[in-house]
Amino acid sequence: MKGLLIIIWVILFISGCSGNSQNAVNYYQFNTTPAVTSAAIPSGTLLLKPIKLIGVSDQQAIVQVHTNHSVSIANFNYWSEHPKHMLYKSAQQMLSSQLHGWQIINARVSTTFSDYFEVEIHVNDFAGHDDHGGIISGNWYIFSSKEGKKNLVKSSYFFKSNALKADGYQSLISALEANWAALNSDIATELEALYDDK
Repeated sequence: MKGLLIIIWVILFISGCSGNSQNAVNYYQFNTTPAVTSAAIPSGTLLLKPIKLIGVSDQQAIVQVHTNHSVSIANFNYWSEHPKHMLYKSAQQMLSSQLHGWQIINARVSTTFSDYFEVEIHVNDFAGHDDHGGIISGNWYIFSSKEGKKNLVKSSYFFKSNALKADGYQSLISALEANWAALNSDIATELEALYDDK
């Protein structure tokens, strides 16, 4: 009898160790396509500052905000890289494709330009939401630099929400990407208007 119990225990142990885990880790990213532009003489120059994520969204795990003032952080669903890096690369690509003839430069790169615009984006919320689907909120700032003097020329609070088309993380990622694209489109429109006014 003792031998039978040991055999059963060994079989259960082996089957437990070799079974598939129900909690597979999943990684997500935006599907932004790189923009390729080639202008001999750029019409405008934009320095894009690194994206600042503030609060609970400043992590690689995907976040869900609930209507009862609580927050859930995913255990098995993550961004493929820290979201501030993904959002930066995506913004750079989206702005490059919308601002035809502009050069979009990482603000960390030293430049010798005397006249340029600079964009800074602070993201407070970058999450799923029980009532609003995917949400992105925060503030953006546009600075203008002329002859070595940098001035804030425009700033705005933003809140973008998009209902989920289905349950699940894929739908949430699509909603967040659509919100981020809409925000970058708004910023590109503002930059073009400011460039035309100078």
